[in-house]
This record gives sequence, structure tokens and C-alpha cells, in this order.
Amino acid sequence: VYPRAGEESMPKRHKKQRQKAQVGTDITIPAAAVPIETAVDAAADDARVLQMLSTANSTSQEPSHEAQRAWLVQRLYSTKELSHTDARFFSGRGYDGPSNAPRVSWQSFEKPRDDHSTPHWLTASEFSDEPAIATTKLAQLAVLMRLSQHTVVYSGAGISASVIGQAARSGTNTRGWRGSTREARPTPTHYALGALGRAGWVHGWVQQNHDGLPQKAGFPQERINEVHGSWYDPSNPVVKYSGSLKDNEYEWLEREIKNADLVIALGTSLGGLNADRLVSETAARSMQRPRRGGGALGSVIINLQQTPQDGAATLRLFGRTDELLPPLLDMLGLAPVATVPPAWPRQSYALVPYSADGVRLEKTTRMMVLDLRDGARVRITPGHNIQGAKQPHFMHIGAPQTARGVTVRGVSRAAGPGVGKVLRRYEASCAFILEIEGVEMHLGIWWLEAAARGGPARLPLTNVRPKFKDTDEDGAKKNNLHVQCNVSSF
Repeated sequence: VYPRAGEESMPKRHKKQRQKAQVGTDITIPAAAVPIETAVDAAADDARVLQMLSTANSTSQEPSHEAQRAWLVQRLYSTKELSHTDARFFSGRGYDGPSNAPRVSWQSFEKPRDDHSTPHWLTASEFSDEPAIATTKLAQLAVLMRLSQHTVVYSGAGISASVIGQAARSGTNTRGWRGSTREARPTPTHYALGALGRAGWVHGWVQQNHDGLPQKAGFPQERINEVHGSWYDPSNPVVKYSGSLKDNEYEWLEREIKNADLVIALGTSLGGLNADRLVSETAARSMQRPRRGGGALGSVIINLQQTPQDGAATLRLFGRTDELLPPLLDMLGLAPVATVPPAWPRQSYALVPYSADGVRLEKTTRMMVLDLRDGARVRITPGHNIQGAKQPHFMHIGAPQTARGVTVRGVSRAAGPGVGKVLRRYEASCAFILEIEGVEMHLGIWWLEAAARGGPARLPLTNVRPKFKDTDEDGAKKNNLHVQCNVSSF
């Protein structure tokens, strides 16, 4: 449980890392599944829940959405964290079905990572659920998603390992990093999550990775929190272990920790990063008394390897996310997703509802021209995290103007505010290649589409001297219609 001993005094701008079927539309409520007399505290504030459960168990009518959720919440409240020796440990506290243990697909006696401390029982061994068990668990995940009020995805390197690489030991994915990582294509997992996001099943995504693959698969930029930085957002470079998170992303993370009803963790070892609290605290709220800070649906963990947080999970699935997520889409009534990238707009400019500082303007007819054509002059917007990220080759950007310069590996650069130009548009990496204060940075092409529809609250950059155009609402929509249509054509 975070924080670890000695970490209680974490500053507000906290450190990035450790401080050293259509299936089952309704839930069938069995009469004896949860003894009402013992599972529900008959205090006054639970009288309504008690009445709903009693009614659902004593009639043949299908339970309402509210009754389904009330029953599940009470079941999770009455089932506390499982020990690793418990027979249910491989399935989760909320699982209802055969408890066959997953098969060992790769055995290891070492820890997943040398730089992460783990419980004594946890190794890098990999597991896979039997097909019938996996189908049962997926059906119950679909039910959880139907009942969830706010579902957040939390992903780690595992979902990108087949195209990017990873640091953890694995029998499935190569350890280490692959070449041409900027040109990597999304995996079936990214495309499936992109479809879930566009269809409204996933309300937010906290992404540990920096690779931009969720956006390349069509997940909306404004709903993904790249908490540890991004290769494709020059205002939020990858954060070093010694660095601190961008203020906006940290505050966003804290809101998700507070508001998440269901967290789906995929491809992450949950080894103690600060952002892991999204999973641990949501799971903890599912074990707290409803109406007194609890009542969440908790966490679902999908991974090949075990994690330290398995015992608190509502549902635990073992297997490759590339294989498990496509059937989940079918259970939720979504069509199969083609694993092809979005058709991004051909032109490199658009009218966008933002101020000169990149702040979204609400209900405005004064549109800014965002020009990202070759040679266009651009500047990083205020509120960036270039200094906080602590990347050596960027430390002259945003440095105090009184400084004589910043020297890195024998190269000295003058301090600058973050002004530069667009060098070219590079389709292979889906990015605009920028030169900012003499160094190369990248901006994802999808930012142009997101800006055209007024998605993100703030843009990473604007033009140095942006132009504005007064237009009525219909005119603005007409000017940007082609942008939205191309991106939504999958």
C-alpha cells in the first residue's frame, strides 16, 4: 500500500517514481450467494440497500441496474483482501465461477525486475487462464463495465512490449528496447482500448508509457493522462527518476484516484510507482463501507505475471491482452476493430478554439489558426514541464534568462523560452518534427485533430504570432469538418 515507510512527506509536485453475450447484461443474484443478514450491516443508512437486495432475492423479476450494483458492492465490501495462499487468489475477490488455477506458461525463480522490491512469493513466472475460465472472467468484466460509473485504464510497458520492448523479465516479450521505437505501430490491445474509449466504455486512461500508441490507435488525446511524460508532447517530456511530474498531469491523476469507480490495469507490474495508487486506492475503496467513502467496484488486473496488488483485485485475469480484449469488445456489443491507423488529415493547419497561450476557449467564434506547416514558427505554451522532467538535453529550455547557458556532455546551449519551428511532417512516426531552441522535439499529428474539435484543455504549443479568424459556429464546424471525419473513419 502506498506510500512506503519513510515516504509520508512526499511534496505536492511529487516524484515520478518510487520514493527511494451479448453476455451477462444483468447479474443474476443468487439467493444464497451473500447471506443478507451477515453481509449487510443493517444500519439506517443501509436500509435502502437491504430492501433492494431482499426484493431481488425474493422475486423472479430481473434486478434493476441499481440492485445489481448494490449487490455487487456489498459482496466486495464483505470480501477483504485475499492471501496469496487463498484458492481465490488467481481469480479475484469478486469472481464467481470455477476456481481452476491458471497454467504456468513460463516459469522463473527470479523477480520481474531487479530494481523493484516484491513480496517473497512473487516471481517473473507467467500464467494463462484456461479458455473457458478466461471467457467467464471476461463476461464478468463486461458486467463490471456496464455497472461502472467511471472506468479508468491504467497501463504499463507490457501492452507495448511486442513493438517497443520492456525492462522486466519475460518469457513472452523480449527484454530490452527495440529499434525505431518512434515508428512502432499500435498493438491489438491499443486498437481495442481505442474502440472502447470512442464508444464511451472507458472514460479515462492513465498511461505509464511514453510511446503515443494509444493516440495512434484512435484514443482521444484529451482523455489520456501521460503521467510520466511523452515522446509526442514537447510540453511534457519523459520524466527522469530524479524529475517531477507536470502539475496538470499530477492534479489530473489525483482526480482519477478520487473518482475512479473501476480501474482496469493492463501490462503493469504494479511494483510501487506513485501512480500505482490509482489501482491500490480504488481497490481499497471497494473494501470500505458503502456511503462512507467506499462503494467502488475496485480493480481488475490483466497481466501475464502476478503483481503485489492481486489479492485486493475484484477480478484477476491471466493472459495476453492482445488475445483477451477482442472477445471483450464482442461481449459489449462492439464490432471487431480493424488494426489499421486512423486517416489523419492531409493538411497541417486548422482553425482551433484556443487562445494565443494554447488555452481552450469555451463557446467562442474567434478561432486561432494553428499552422504546423514546414517552417512555421512555434513556441511551447506556458505551464510546460521541461525543467521538471530533468532531461539533460532539454534543460536550457525554460532555464532562467540570467543563466549563462546549460552545458551537457560538453555542449553548451543558451537559455531560451521554448521557441522554434516545424522542420517537417514525418508520417512514419505520426509526428511533426520540431526544432526548439536548437534541439529536436516531436508533436503527435493527432494533436492537430484534437485541437480542431476543442478536445484538450491546453495545447503543448502555438505559433509565435498566431492569427485569428472571426467565424460563426457553423463556419467553424465547416472549416474543420474534414479533420474530424478523417480521424473517425476506422
